[in-house]
Order: sequence, then structure tokens, then C-alpha cells
Amino acid sequence: MTTTGTRDCGCGCGGASSSSSSSSGGGAPPAPGFRAGGPVRPVFFAGQLLTEDDLGALATWTAGRVRSHNRLRYVSPEGLGAVLCGLSVDCGTCAPGVVRIGPGHAVDGAGNDIPVACAEDVDVVALAREYRASGGGCQDDEPCPPGPERVYGLFLRHEEEFAEPAAPYDPGDGCTPAGCVPTRVREGHRYLVRRVPDAQASRLCALLRRRFDDRRAFLESCLGEVRPSSQELTEWLTARLDVNGDLCDRAPRELLCEVPFRQPGNDVRLNRLRKDSAWRAFEAYLRAAVRSLLVVPCPDGCAPDVLIAVVTLDGCDVVRAVPAGRRGTHLPDPAEAQWRPRLAELVERDAGTPELLTFVLDLLDVTGCQPSRDHT
Repeated sequence: MTTTGTRDCGCGCGGASSSSSSSSGGGAPPAPGFRAGGPVRPVFFAGQLLTEDDLGALATWTAGRVRSHNRLRYVSPEGLGAVLCGLSVDCGTCAPGVVRIGPGHAVDGAGNDIPVACAEDVDVVALAREYRASGGGCQDDEPCPPGPERVYGLFLRHEEEFAEPAAPYDPGDGCTPAGCVPTRVREGHRYLVRRVPDAQASRLCALLRRRFDDRRAFLESCLGEVRPSSQELTEWLTARLDVNGDLCDRAPRELLCEVPFRQPGNDVRLNRLRKDSAWRAFEAYLRAAVRSLLVVPCPDGCAPDVLIAVVTLDGCDVVRAVPAGRRGTHLPDPAEAQWRPRLAELVERDAGTPELLTFVLDLLDVTGCQPSRDHT
């Protein structure tokens, strides 16, 4: 019997163990304010009658902790796994349509480890044929349709199977099921091909656009000697507040409401008061928006397959195979490791508006969410 690896992302929100509802049974009552919902691990004591449920719960808890650590350490905010090392791709095999995958290690979106201990030959043509037969790609009558060249993504998937069956002890009560039951779960992997996935939009870039708009010139003008007018500040800030209701800070909106209404004529004192009031509201919003970036997003979803290569076929021949997917020993993203310490330092010492604006503009450069100043 074969079973695929778990697709649970490890959030713990899909239901709790029956034992979680009796966390205080027989013991001290839970502390005031305690909220159950985390994983439940078994507790052992002298004289306890252990059952398969107790030992299975311990194995489940341990495996869940490992997956949770892997997800938080290696999985992208979009739920994509990564190749941690190795898994090179080589076309130097004797068989056409076959590539050789080197040893290595990957982690899928659910946090499952996928070790490949030895180099393995993978028949990409056969996998592509299975993919087309299942409805993917083009429907072709020929097993190996000739060109034009066809490009596929080669993926690695974690799978498990029950192994080493044994007959359970029969106490003679007539209740124990007859036959053998598995005593082990053997972990393994499977290769498959699909179309090369489209690049996903960065969640960070989407957040930055929502927090700071996509008009870089406005932020840069706030650093200049001549600041934007009160009208420009209030219009920009009103638009930001309308789409950033998750910022739990009333100060920007209250300060914006204190901006005096524009009057007919050219009252210099009133114009100065309007601009100063709008600038204070802008500064309050900027502080709140920058502080919100302290939150590190958790992985959203758990893609079961890890992209390891992009393979180009021409008929039954592999004409090109290159490593692909999220790779590298510097996970998480080096760009994130570059700006997050700086963000923490700015927030800790309550940096002023010029430093916060400079940080936001540099962040747009580092993440590639907006072009550099030279291209505006």
C-alpha cells in the first residue's frame, strides 16, 4: 500500500486531537488566559499502559515539529519549497531522453525533507508522455512528437509507503484483526514533469505598493528641500489610509482631520498651517507603515512539488536541461537578510522621517519592487 506524503501545511487549524479537549484532565486546571490549539504531545509516567496511539502520537508530534521548523526556515511566503543543496542535472547519459539527477536535499512546501542519496537517472520523455496522457500539455498520438521544442519543469515530490508488515499478537479474544499490518513508513520521492510555472508576484512588493503607492517620485520629493504641497500630501495620505485599514494607529487619520480647510485667496499663514498639519499626518503614517514591515510573513500554502530543473525536449531527445527553482545555501532571501536588521535598528531608536524615507526608497531598490532612482 502506498500513500503520498502529508499535504497538511502544519498550521494546526484544521482540527485538534481528541486529547486536546482534555488538556487539564486529572491535573491542574489551565492557567487563566490559556488557549489551546497548539500540537499535543504525549506524557509518560511509571506504570502507564502504553498503546499504539501513545507511541504514534509521539512520532506524529516529532515529525510535525521537524516539518514546522523546515517551513519557517526554508519555505517561501508563497508556500514554495527549495533545493537546499545538490540535485544537479546532467545530460551525459547513454540513453536519449534521460537526465541524471545528482545527490542532494530538498524541502517541499509542507516542510517534508526530500533527500536523494545517490545519483539517479530520470526518463524525462516517459514522464512527459505520462503528463500528456493525464491531460497536461498537448494531446499527441505519437509517443514522442517531433519539434518544435517542448519545455517542461522537472519536479521532485515527497512520498511515503507502508512497509515491513507483521502479524499482530493474537490474545485469543477473537477481536484482534487477522492478517498483517505495516510496522514502518518508508519515506521516498517521485519525479514528475509539468509545465514550467509562471513567476509568482512578490507578496512583499504587493504590500509595499499598498503601503507607499507606486509613485516613487512622490516619496523622493518628500526628501527634497521643497516638500509636496498640502493638497498633494492630503490626497496621497487619504488614498493610503483608504486601503491600509489594517494599520492599527489612529494618529494619521486624526492628524489628517486637523488639517484646516482651504480658504479662498492666498492666506500665507493658513497655507503654512495646512502644509505643516498635513506633514505631521504624513510623518505619523510613515512611522506606522514602516513599523508594520517588522512582521515576517508566514508561508501561505504548501506546494507539494519542488522544481529542480527545466528540461527542453525535441522529440525523444533532451536538448537542454538546466537547474531551476529556489536554490542556494543562503535561505531565506539574502535581500531580506540585508534590510530586516536595518529596519529593526531604525524602529528601536525611533528614527526620524528622513531616515525612514531613505530606508523605504532603498528597500524598493533592494527588493526590485520599483526601479532605481536613475530610471524614474
